[in-house]
Amino acid sequence: MKAITITPRVPNSARVMDVPEPEMNNDQVLVRMVRGGICGTDAEMNSGAFGDAPPGFEYLILGHENFGQIERVGSRASRFKKGDYVVATVRRPCDCLNCAAGESDMCLKDQFTERGIRRQHGFLAEYYADDEDFLIAIPAHLCHVGILLEPYSIVSKAMWQAWKIQERMVWQPQTALVTGAGTIGLLAALALRARGLEVVVCARSKRGTLNSQLAEQMGATYISLQDTRLDEIPKLMHDRVDVIFEATGDGPTALKSLELITTNGIVLLNSVTSAAHRVNVNADMVNMRMVMGNILAVGVVNANRKYFEMGVRDFEDFQKRFPGILERMLTKRVALNEFSTDLFTRSGVKTIIEIHPD
Repeated sequence: MKAITITPRVPNSARVMDVPEPEMNNDQVLVRMVRGGICGTDAEMNSGAFGDAPPGFEYLILGHENFGQIERVGSRASRFKKGDYVVATVRRPCDCLNCAAGESDMCLKDQFTERGIRRQHGFLAEYYADDEDFLIAIPAHLCHVGILLEPYSIVSKAMWQAWKIQERMVWQPQTALVTGAGTIGLLAALALRARGLEVVVCARSKRGTLNSQLAEQMGATYISLQDTRLDEIPKLMHDRVDVIFEATGDGPTALKSLELITTNGIVLLNSVTSAAHRVNVNADMVNMRMVMGNILAVGVVNANRKYFEMGVRDFEDFQKRFPGILERMLTKRVALNEFSTDLFTRSGVKTIIEIHPD
């Protein structure tokens, strides 16, 4: 079968190649990939920054954003039937306390594997096999936007954790700042708007791009950082920033967000930063603000199936509240055999690899 692969740690090695079809056991299902998504993680792995092949392989099949359809069901598998639509989770557990409890996203030992990233092949291939425990059923009427569920699952986790953590007090958030207007940032803005918050989205690009239009379509305010400095934005929000969702992929911006949140607020840090930026920080000021303001900062990475399932319910809500907005985020579609490394250059919102289009 055809698959998009890299040689891990070798820069610019992504290519389409022929690989063996996956073997499945009687407890598993075989999934026919409909489409996969490309994100910054894939681009960084193609740059050689990280990524690990499965034992015994010199290549790694890329792709963790996925949407597929059940092709074959093992004799001992019972939850799905041929033709069902599914999205697979990414991380696979080790034997630690959290993984054993179904919380591989909170792994204690750092011995997990991740499909398409770390010691397990990913989903940018014609087929994959997996255990039913790692598959989320997608209603047929959401199949055209199901590819967004994996990136949204991290947003879903962030929202659930923020509201759960803030049960430490009476909390009625009114405003949120989202830094970054890529896929994750826009999905976070959508989730915050659905919760009734006034949302400001800021990013480097000028107004008028599709990203800014999508922010405004959902009722958020878009601010270009070419026109307004980041530290000026709280004043435009009347000095009340209850939630910050940081999704720029930029370490200094993530650190700066700790200076922008206001009393009793929470900062949700989502950026995985692999560069080596150094900044000077007034440590005493940051510490004093966080202590005296009861401010929290929470790192959010990966998601377990609970957050995927929450995401399906959220998508149902989004389709009613903001019809068509999820579809507009799918900005570029390319056939598997037309893949090129140019697709790792960020443009638009979400690039999709069509493998077996429905």
